[in-house]
Amino acid sequence: MRPSATDWRAALARLEGAFADSTLRAYRADMAVFENWCSEAQRLTLPAEPETIAAFIAQQATRSSAATLKRRLAAICKVHRLFRMENPVSDEEVVIAMRRALRAKRARPQQALGLTRVLLEQLIAACPDTLAGLRDRAMIALGYDTLCRRSELVGLRVEDLRPSSEDSARILIRRSKNDPYGEGRLGYISPETLKLVRAWLKAAGIDSGHIFRAVRADCAGSRALHPYSVNRILKLAAQAAGLPAQTIENLSGHSMRVGAAQDLIVSGLGLLPIMQAGGWKTIDVVGRYVENANLAPLLQKAREAGAETPRRSDL
Repeated sequence: MRPSATDWRAALARLEGAFADSTLRAYRADMAVFENWCSEAQRLTLPAEPETIAAFIAQQATRSSAATLKRRLAAICKVHRLFRMENPVSDEEVVIAMRRALRAKRARPQQALGLTRVLLEQLIAACPDTLAGLRDRAMIALGYDTLCRRSELVGLRVEDLRPSSEDSARILIRRSKNDPYGEGRLGYISPETLKLVRAWLKAAGIDSGHIFRAVRADCAGSRALHPYSVNRILKLAAQAAGLPAQTIENLSGHSMRVGAAQDLIVSGLGLLPIMQAGGWKTIDVVGRYVENANLAPLLQKAREAGAETPRRSDL
């Protein structure tokens, strides 16, 4: 008996608690796209034939990024496995179609604009002297210090603040994209950022639970901010700072993480300490984050140091 068109939604519901909410949302959205395409093309969604998926990829390649194509294949694969069906995604015809689609995409993925120290200070200074402004200053500064993704940032809790001295602290980042089992990592909080966080918590009357919350009628709510709010807050602060429209457009919830990594590499810190600070597992990924960093001052410093080193012929 073949599954009905709606059975895959019930199958994905079985994954709740085992996968991140964002992953399940992506699975549902991508399967809905595939289901709609199959309906229009008069093809069977489940079980899908390799030829069907290959045709779907060819059509999607004209409008979707490489990352989106890979994600949609992952959703189709997961649903077939949940039904104990043969996985059509591994068929050679699908593999060839995917390689063809990826080779046709010559443009590099666009990286979020790095919110480096100069931009960071402009945004923090532009936040108004209101309760929401206090929150936004603390959130922007803490996101930069800890290299948090937006979902990690809004998930931070007061109980996880760990003062390491009178002026600085660390905070436990409990769960992240590449840490599904919640082993966590510690993020460093500078003295300046700690002052901003404490000012927000005191003004909002928050002594436990989520640090960053919605503000309504000059009063902090009980629920954590939604991850999408991070993008909006950054863009509003950038507008208030009078930054160019292109800069505002390129800012995203990932900008603090990108900018902090770029500043760390420019400061001369090695890749391994940066990987630890940001919770990265591979050098390739962190390398992509820092590739747009302005390394000219660091390279010049290295050249000057090399010029000062005596040569053997001079000894």
